[in-house]
Amino acid sequence: MKLPIWIFVFALTAVATGCTQNGTLVRHNTANNTYQLRGEFDVNTYESIIEVLTKNQGRPVKFEVNSNGGWIAGLDRAMDAIRAHGKVDWEVRGDDICYSACALLGIAASKINGTLQFHSLSASYKESRYMLAGKNDEIAKKIISYGYDEQMVERMLNSVNIFLTLTFKEGVIQSP
Repeated sequence: MKLPIWIFVFALTAVATGCTQNGTLVRHNTANNTYQLRGEFDVNTYESIIEVLTKNQGRPVKFEVNSNGGWIAGLDRAMDAIRAHGKVDWEVRGDDICYSACALLGIAASKINGTLQFHSLSASYKESRYMLAGKNDEIAKKIISYGYDEQMVERMLNSVNIFLTLTFKEGVIQSP
């Protein structure tokens, strides 16, 4: 049976761009070693991030993101991988967004440009796939170990349904 050419092109495009099942799109621009992450993050997204960092060990990697966040499963492993890599730039351009899980990944990067928005990890959703199930303290300790102020981290992770906004330029938190 012969398949229509559009099915072949669609499948090839999905593989080439790194499309995951939930709609997160990972595209690689080889000219500047930049990866674009778009959509909702899940365990597949986090595994893709870890793979990218493993392939680029010792080399700078830039992620351009636009995401309202995503699922919790696998998030802490990806945060650890970003932090351990040590040369990750996290960029939120212009009108793009980086909420929730996206912001937590970004806070692990060595350099941040743009606005990250945080909320309590377990307050907004009651389903286990979203909840960190008591791991707010674990994530808070992880972020504090990155060198962030304990009181700021407390505010970041305890804002219920109201996002705490932090804006960075060249890795430095900007005044509101």
